[in-house]
Amino acid sequence: MKPFLTLLTLLGLMLPDTTLFSALNDPSPPKKTVERVAASAAQSREQVLAFLKSRGHGSYLFGQVATWVHNENPDMDHPSNWIKKVHDHTGRFPRYACVTYDFDDNPFSDAAWNEGVRKLWDRGLIVGIYSFFANPAGGRWNDPCDIEQIWSPDENPIKTHFYRQLDRMAANLQWLRERGIPVIYTPFVESDDRNKWHAKQGSEAIIRLYRLVHDHFKFTKKLDNLIWAYHTTQNHGALERCYPGDDYVDVVGKSAYGTGLVFSEYEWAVAKKKDHGKVIWWAELGIRGKSEPPRDCFAVLQKLESHFPELAGFVFWSDEGFYNVVGNLNGREFMADPKIVTIGE
Repeated sequence: MKPFLTLLTLLGLMLPDTTLFSALNDPSPPKKTVERVAASAAQSREQVLAFLKSRGHGSYLFGQVATWVHNENPDMDHPSNWIKKVHDHTGRFPRYACVTYDFDDNPFSDAAWNEGVRKLWDRGLIVGIYSFFANPAGGRWNDPCDIEQIWSPDENPIKTHFYRQLDRMAANLQWLRERGIPVIYTPFVESDDRNKWHAKQGSEAIIRLYRLVHDHFKFTKKLDNLIWAYHTTQNHGALERCYPGDDYVDVVGKSAYGTGLVFSEYEWAVAKKKDHGKVIWWAELGIRGKSEPPRDCFAVLQKLESHFPELAGFVFWSDEGFYNVVGNLNGREFMADPKIVTIGE
């Protein structure tokens, strides 16, 4: 049995004698089989979302950003990929991995990113995607952009460039859908980070932009395999201020960098979980700065248990080992702890 089929069985998605199971083992399935598998993506989405909602209070999802925008290879077995780095260091895989589709520098083909995501899923990991859209105005990712032009009734270069990227990303997500793969999808990384073009015009603009992407993918492109994720920096108040709305978000998160392990809007997030069924987590986690000494990874578990037990888990940042288990103490033991949800050998 393929590893990802084992995962689906564990999540309650299929049994070995089902049509879907047989279809996914067919090396060259016919068109109708592809359609059936694509239709199963919506069911897979619901099962993964239910799995996430059942985390917290002593069961915390271990996530890791596999690639950001520094040309890390999306193949999880490549030495530059952070899933391999974590596994080489600890002997275990994260339960969740996130791949960044970098449309700014385009260091890889869409096919390479898609195959990287599929390989993660085939190996049993829940998968996420960050979109890093190029600045539609034609500048760099941190240059200004008059995003109001995107809603202009008339055609203009900014609108054309942005929708071209949307259609490109939708095609990738559809490719994954046709293979039955659900995706935790983040259209904008840190919605309040004004270093990035998408956040420079404030909370109202990014809310409107997030909603546009959501509606375009869900209603125009009919993508039903997406779990919609939203997060901000650790700046106090940002999570509530930039929130796109309950109808647009499934997973709510904040970044946390440094030894404080903060989540300043925790009570607000918990209300979203209890009243509206949202998953809440540390969407980006870096547990120390570069100049600080290595710290015990168990500090994360201690903080979760003592202050943030409602969080479903955390996603360690990549870039450098000092952010995650690779450059800190007791990473292997931390990942093996029964309260931390990972994948062993």
